[in-house]
Amino acid sequence: MRRHRPAAVDVKARLVCFPPAGSAASFFRSWPESVPTEIDVVAVQYPGRQERLGEECAGSMDELADAVAAALVPLADRPLAMFGHSMGASVAFEVAARFQSTYGIGGIPLFLAARAAPHRVRPLDVDCDDDQALVRKLHELGSPDTHVLDDPELREVTLPAVRGDFRICRTYRRPEPPAALDTTAVFYRGSADPGTDADDVNGWSDVIRGGVREAVLPGGHFFVVQHERLLVQDITRHLYGLLAG
Repeated sequence: MRRHRPAAVDVKARLVCFPPAGSAASFFRSWPESVPTEIDVVAVQYPGRQERLGEECAGSMDELADAVAAALVPLADRPLAMFGHSMGASVAFEVAARFQSTYGIGGIPLFLAARAAPHRVRPLDVDCDDDQALVRKLHELGSPDTHVLDDPELREVTLPAVRGDFRICRTYRRPEPPAALDTTAVFYRGSADPGTDADDVNGWSDVIRGGVREAVLPGGHFFVVQHERLLVQDITRHLYGLLAG
């Protein structure tokens, strides 16, 4: 886990953020600038990148979610909320499911962006053994990290994490709706994102018992970067409403 701002003494809640495939905790490095200090912003660092570069990438969604859930349990001394973008939304859901079923901690609000529900998610169509195909896919999605992959030396270091995450995205899908979580969620999607559509909110409603609100923002798959401040403000406002309720 990484904090891009030290936790304050008077923390009232924690917002745990899950990056998209191929990215890292630094995806959220500027988020704390838009969040009051009483909300502790914690970014999940998947294995195989940055300070965890020497570790093997997770081989499956179950492996990744099990490890992240176990690492996050100590942070449940304050009310938790989770945000995930793209693959990160799937990880956030799976971690919240483990909190509820394994650790007896339910009611964690979810903020889910640019991803279909577990039983409706479409496997990523890319050859994970083809380096050029991986790079092309990130360019196609509009990833803000493509400049790193354009540098041959940096590509050699970062591409294994991209490959590992994309393999998870190729294999992860629940054949049936999993047990619904006792919580609420907000589903964010980009108006021009080819990977999501207006029906996806219904899929999330199948697995979120407390209701799902949809919010559509202009942009493609990485609208969360283009409209970061607006998105973070909406999450913060919604989180304060939950704390007050």
